[in-house]
Formats: sequence, structure tokens, C-alpha cells
Amino acid sequence: MTLPFDVRRVRRRTLILLMVSQVVGSVAVALTFAVSGILAAELAGSSGAAGLAQAALILGAGAASYLLAILMNRRGRRGGLAAGYLIGAIGAGMCVVAATTESFALLIVGMGALGASSASTNSCRYAATDLAPEDRHATTLSMVVWVATVGAVLGPLMVGPAQAVSTWLGLHPLAGPLLVDMTGALIAALVIFSLLRPDPLIVARTLGRPAGHQAERHRVRPQPHASPVGPAIAALMLANATMVAVMVMTPLEMHHQGAAHTAIGAALSAHFLGMYAFAPLSGILSDRAGVPTALVTGGAVLLVSLVVLAGWFGQSPFTHGLGLFLVGLGWSVCTVAASSHIAACSMGDTRVQGGADTAMTVMAAAAAAAAGPLMALWGFSGLLVLAAVMSIGIPLAAHRIRPHKAPLATADQIAPGLNSSGRDHDRT
Repeated sequence: MTLPFDVRRVRRRTLILLMVSQVVGSVAVALTFAVSGILAAELAGSSGAAGLAQAALILGAGAASYLLAILMNRRGRRGGLAAGYLIGAIGAGMCVVAATTESFALLIVGMGALGASSASTNSCRYAATDLAPEDRHATTLSMVVWVATVGAVLGPLMVGPAQAVSTWLGLHPLAGPLLVDMTGALIAALVIFSLLRPDPLIVARTLGRPAGHQAERHRVRPQPHASPVGPAIAALMLANATMVAVMVMTPLEMHHQGAAHTAIGAALSAHFLGMYAFAPLSGILSDRAGVPTALVTGGAVLLVSLVVLAGWFGQSPFTHGLGLFLVGLGWSVCTVAASSHIAACSMGDTRVQGGADTAMTVMAAAAAAAAGPLMALWGFSGLLVLAAVMSIGIPLAAHRIRPHKAPLATADQIAPGLNSSGRDHDRT
């Protein structure tokens, strides 16, 4: 087979572009979570409305994940990812208008649309595996997750400057961060749509990789040796629900114990560090030891984190920060492992990947919504017990995962026979 581009060059270029868009997207997510609750409470005149904006964002991301996956299955990654970022930019613009006009209803609608940008950011990790060597799926995916560290660190730091810009423009102070979100999403859409050529998913299908190479086909034929993705999706949902429930309520528990706001902020920074900074190690573990082993390890780390947060080693801002760091680390190991298995076994059907993200997001929304009432009913210790039960489910799901075997040749095996001219080629 002779193609007018070098597959290795396309793989490198694709990974770099996805990492750039991931940085922009993660900054937007961090900024949005930093101000959305405050803005919602202010516009609604009630602190009880603070969670509605974030719930709209999460549910919007869940719905968009599957819809964008359908689009990508038919048109390729480029159109789907760019569409998500563009819809997110429109949503952010609606939120800016909502802040200026003091419209709570428009804010909720805008936050739902902004969730599409988050969906595209999540989908980037699957796109990274389209041309990845079969034995480096998790490592490649983890690189896209890893660069989100930049957004987790920079996002909160940009709130102040963004508010200053908003004030200078004569807008609501909290409109500034959302204006940055809109700009970032537009940049990401432009970068993906103009530079993600050739489309990695279409290249994978051209190479005959397991990507359901006819886009019109609405169902991929199951292979007798293919591993089921159900257990991996279950592990992804459980890890995300555990992380979200604990992440949302630990700051409140620290506040009840008299911790300073700076200590709470430091604990959350440690949590984000655990979530993203060590993702490459999670990928290496998954590729070398196998997905089931990685999931068992991630579940064990989550259980240890809950023991630390329960106060077995004392209760202080340090132990809370350590516990949140371990929660983030356990989530990272489980997410990278489960996502890489889903990418490998879905045979390029982006609807399976989008369905997994939708399920994960809905579970996260449910966990976030239920965490407060459960903590009020059972206390923080009761919430940790429930989180432990969910964490135990991860190794049980891992036990049902069979090793995936690649049914077709990898790009590395085909690439030596390809023309390395590197000319642009796009079939979308």
C-alpha cells in the first residue's frame, strides 16, 4: 500500500496537536469550575443554585460526548473535535451575555453548551490512540492526559487577570474568565480544524486498522477474540464517581474542621497534581503490566486514599492534602488503563468511546449531586465508606477483563512500505 504521507510523521503531528488543544481545553475547564458556581449563586440570589451551573456543564459534556462520537464516526476526528470546541465557544459567549444581563436561565443553557468543549477535550485521549502502536496505546493516551496538568495549574491563576480584563471592558467581573474560555475554545477549534490533516481516524481506516473502515456502517461486527469493553467502562465509571464524590466534599470537611482557605486550595492543587502529572507512569504501567493489573493498582490506591482521609493517620490539612493527592493518582491509573482498553477494543467505533464518556460523565454528575445529601445524612465517614465500596468494584471489574489481542497489523508494520513525502492528505 502506498499513501501520500508518512504515518509516523502523521502520528507525531497528531499527538502534538491533540496535546495543544488539551492544554487549552483544560485551562477552560479549570476557569469554568472556578467561577461558575459563584456566578450562578449571584445571579439566582441563592447559594443553593451554585451546583446547578456545574451540573449543567457536566450533563452537557455527557450528552455532547455521544453526539460528537456519532459525528466523528461518520466524518472523522477533525470535524467532531472542532465542532465540540465551536459549540463550547458559543456556550461560553452565552454565559458572558448571561453575566452581563444577569440572566440565570441563559447561564444554565450556556453552561450546558460549554460542556461540548469539555467533551472534545475528553475525546482527544481516544484520538491519540488511532495511530498508536498496539503495545503503546496507554502510554500514548497518557501523554494527552498528562498535559492537562498545565491547565489545572494555570486555570485558577488566570482568574484574577481575566477579571481585570473584564472590568476594563466594562463587563461583569466574572464574565472575564468565561471570555477567556470562549477565546480558548475558538482557538482550539481553529487549530484542530485547520491543522489536524490528515485525519488520524481516517488514516487508521485507510491502513486497515480495526476502525470499521466504512463510515456508513452503523455497527461494527464483533470479533470472537475481542475483549468486552463493559468491565472497562464499569471501572471508568466507578473510579470517576469515587473521585468526584470525595473531591467535592473534602474541602467542605476541611472547612468544618477550621482549615484556612489557603490550606484547602493547596489540598486541591495536590489533588489535581495526582490526577494529571503522573499520567505517563500510569500509561507505562498499563502497557507493561496489563490493563487488569493497572486497574487493581488504581483501585488499591483509591482505597489507601480513603483510609488516609478517614483519619487513620491523624486529621490535618497535610493528611487531607495527601489523601486528595492519592485520590487523584488512583483516578489517573484507572482512567488511563480503562480508556486505553476501551480504545483498543472498540475497534475504532467512536460511538463506543463516546458512550463510555457519556456513562462516565453521568455517573460523575450523580456522584456530585448525591455527595452533599449523603454527607449530611451519614457524615464524611459514611461518604468515605460508600466511596470504598465503589473502589472495591474496580478490581472486581478488572478481573473480568481479558487481554486484548490486535487483530490487524499496526501502523509501524505497514509504514515502512509507505511513501514518506509527508504531503497533506485528507479524506474528510
